[in-house]
Amino acid sequence: MNSLFIEGKANTPAVAFSEGGVLSISGRSIPEHPLKFYKPLEDWLVEFLSTSPIKIYFKVHLDYLNTHSTECMLTLFKKLDDYYLSTKADVSILWNFEEDDEDMESLGNDLKSLVSLPFKVEEAV
Repeated sequence: MNSLFIEGKANTPAVAFSEGGVLSISGRSIPEHPLKFYKPLEDWLVEFLSTSPIKIYFKVHLDYLNTHSTECMLTLFKKLDDYYLSTKADVSILWNFEEDDEDMESLGNDLKSLVSLPFKVEEAV
C-alpha cells in the first residue's frame, strides 16, 4: 500500500496519509466538489484499515472548512471510530486551531462529541 500525498491549493487542503499510520490534513477546505476531493481519502483510509494497523494518529490543522467538507471529514472520523471500537487499536485524532479561532475550536469540540476515540482539540503552537 502506498502513502497518499496531495499538495494543498487555495481551496483544498494538503493531505499526507502515510502507510505508517500518521495521517495529516492541513490548510483550507472549500473545494468546489467536496465529495470528489474527499472520496480518494476515504478510499485510501478504508484500504489502510483493512491492513489492521495497530496505531493511527490523525492530525487536522485547518483554518477553514465549509459545511460539505465538514461532513466529509466526519465520514473519515466515523470510519476511524468504528475501527477503534472494533479493534481497540491505538487510534487518536488531534484537531489544531489557530489562536483566537473560536469557530474552529468549537467545530473541533463538536466533532469530538460525535466519536468515541481519543480526540484532542488544541491550540496550535
